[in-house]
Amino acid sequence: MEATREQTSQVNLSITGMRCAGCVRGVEKAFRKVIGVEEAEVNLNLARAAVTYDPEHASPETLIHAVRQAGFEAERLGESTTSEAANPGAVLEREFQNMRRDTTVALAFAIPLVLAAMGPMLGLPLPEAIHPATQPVANGLLQLLLTLPVLWAGRLFFTKGIAAVRHRAPTMDTLVMLGTGAAVGFSVWNLIRNPGPHAYYFETAGVIIALVLLGKTLEARSRARASEAIGSLLKLQPKTATVVHDQQETEIAIDLVQPGDVLRVRPGETVPVDGVVLEGSSAVEEAMLTGEPIPVEKQAGDAVTGGTRNHNGSLLIRTLRVGSETTLARIVRLVEQAQMQKAPIARLADVVAGSFVPVVLGIGLVAGMGWLLAGQSLAFALQVFVAVLIIACPCSLGLATPAAIMVGAGRGAQLGILVKRPEALEVAERLDAVVLDKTGTITEGKPQVAAIFPAPGYSEEQLLRLAAAVERGSEHPLGAAIIAAAGEREIAVPDAEGFAATPGQGARATVGGQEVVVGNGAMMAAQGVAVSGVAAGRTLAYVAIDGSLLGTIALADRPRLSSKDGIARLRAQGLEVVMLTGDSRAAAEAIATEVGIEVIHAEVLPGDKAAVVQSLQAEGRRVAMVGDGVNDGPALAAADVGIAIASGTDVAAESADVVLMHSRLTDVARAVELSRAVMRTIRQNLFWAFFYNAAGIPVAAGVLYLFGGPLLNPMLASLAMAFSSVSVVANALRLRRFG
Repeated sequence: MEATREQTSQVNLSITGMRCAGCVRGVEKAFRKVIGVEEAEVNLNLARAAVTYDPEHASPETLIHAVRQAGFEAERLGESTTSEAANPGAVLEREFQNMRRDTTVALAFAIPLVLAAMGPMLGLPLPEAIHPATQPVANGLLQLLLTLPVLWAGRLFFTKGIAAVRHRAPTMDTLVMLGTGAAVGFSVWNLIRNPGPHAYYFETAGVIIALVLLGKTLEARSRARASEAIGSLLKLQPKTATVVHDQQETEIAIDLVQPGDVLRVRPGETVPVDGVVLEGSSAVEEAMLTGEPIPVEKQAGDAVTGGTRNHNGSLLIRTLRVGSETTLARIVRLVEQAQMQKAPIARLADVVAGSFVPVVLGIGLVAGMGWLLAGQSLAFALQVFVAVLIIACPCSLGLATPAAIMVGAGRGAQLGILVKRPEALEVAERLDAVVLDKTGTITEGKPQVAAIFPAPGYSEEQLLRLAAAVERGSEHPLGAAIIAAAGEREIAVPDAEGFAATPGQGARATVGGQEVVVGNGAMMAAQGVAVSGVAAGRTLAYVAIDGSLLGTIALADRPRLSSKDGIARLRAQGLEVVMLTGDSRAAAEAIATEVGIEVIHAEVLPGDKAAVVQSLQAEGRRVAMVGDGVNDGPALAAADVGIAIASGTDVAAESADVVLMHSRLTDVARAVELSRAVMRTIRQNLFWAFFYNAAGIPVAAGVLYLFGGPLLNPMLASLAMAFSSVSVVANALRLRRFG
């Protein structure tokens, strides 16, 4: 596996010109025809593609060439977060502007085209020289001349439609091309061979192209709005930074900043990169990370994050991370990955949409031929054929799922809920139980020494000094609390040798030639040391020296302010909430009582946390695991949905499916609510998309006409098709108001 990973490369491309699910399948098919391509993921709403390939057989240039051969344009995306191509909103906005221009041209000529063709029917007088009844040839030539600019405005339907047929991946453009091409071809034939007042269908082709373009333009505008989440994140990154060298300040492009550079951040400016303060003090607003609008005081030695805003003081910072390594870039990358990937329900819709076009072509041909055999005219059969092709464009079907996932994931990012895998949205909707790690998730994860109980003959200072000497080699929060308490009392901590930690129990080291052990009851039992003590809601750390108990240190950790409310919201959603901790049962029960949890698994070793999750799954539960992403990795990976509580600059645990940037348990409940809102929107979109096609195709095929009803005009079919696509995207955009 490792060797395979080393032999492959991945490139991200910006794709322009995609307008339906068929386009997506066409681009993916073009990629897969390139030798060496292993996987290709194309996203319509982001106008992006992520391609994994073997560099010995393929390259970004060959991939771009394949896209162009399929009738689309492609551009390679770099890792910089400042280029326009990195912002899908900018790409889609540019595409929207181009489509609006073409739509304006199409409408400008389609309106007089309709008047020239149908003026007398509408009660409008026409000059005798171009009247269809008396001068059908002149009228036909005028209609043809007015149709040509409309065809130019809709040229992409034909170029892309032909390319799609050539690649055996017909799309919506193919349907429009065939429908309008048939109408224009039939009209030109009649103009040459059989001119007459009702022999032309130029206005049908012109209006269809104009209306489809109008619908695609509105859809492009909606897609640009749907991608605003990434755009708003990218706007947090300044384009320049002020570098300080030899006491000289120079403004340079942000892409030129290197780790180790010293930067000046003035009042009101945005911190350009991740770094550490060297000089100065100021208040920095970190709402991007914490969700809290109250600025945080910063001084020498404090970390600052790119994208946060400096308030009232001037700071001199040393750069730690730049480019794709910054916290902001990693957040953007997580959001992009979530929006690029397809949930299983989206893949199903894509398969249906991709197979839809050839099926519709077949239905259109059968319906047209059927009416011909039934004795109807060629013009009647053509009208049926065109109406079926136009009304059945699978745009709404292809947009139904990705539009909702894109807007939902973007809105989640704005709320500090980063969805790494869209599958998590599907699973989270059906959760039965939520397992919460105690330390750092329910509680603040910053325990403090609450009391010290030395054994007879020892002092508190002696106990704390030896314990701190051992814990200096540990990264455990309890150890940090002991070291902090020693520092507050200004106790000189001696050096220790031979540090060794036992996960979930404690640590040992040699201090002054004597073995000192600091740990819980299990650790002391393993050492043969008898202990006793009542936790009373506190965590007890025992200290033993050479096999004898030296005393006990009581530590307490406070619940997060959001924990009680978050747990109440989860229970209100019908979810069972379970606490999981390696702490003592007494300490766990005290916290559980305070926040409203009834089910507790205490004194669980880190390696056994996944087993607790799996035991719940064995009971038929769908389980979410919420942890700090440090020692909860196996449990996060074992859960149906892994949710990591981030710590600000620690953006994501690799094992998690969802990352909560604001470290609030209320956001766990909000993430579940978001998943339910997204899936509800997807079902609504899919229902209306399927219902629209199920109802529209028979009507277009002339079923109502069999029972004395009207025959569907292809122009009305194009209007209905445009409305269906816009309505699906508009429904997805309602998710922007979530929360």
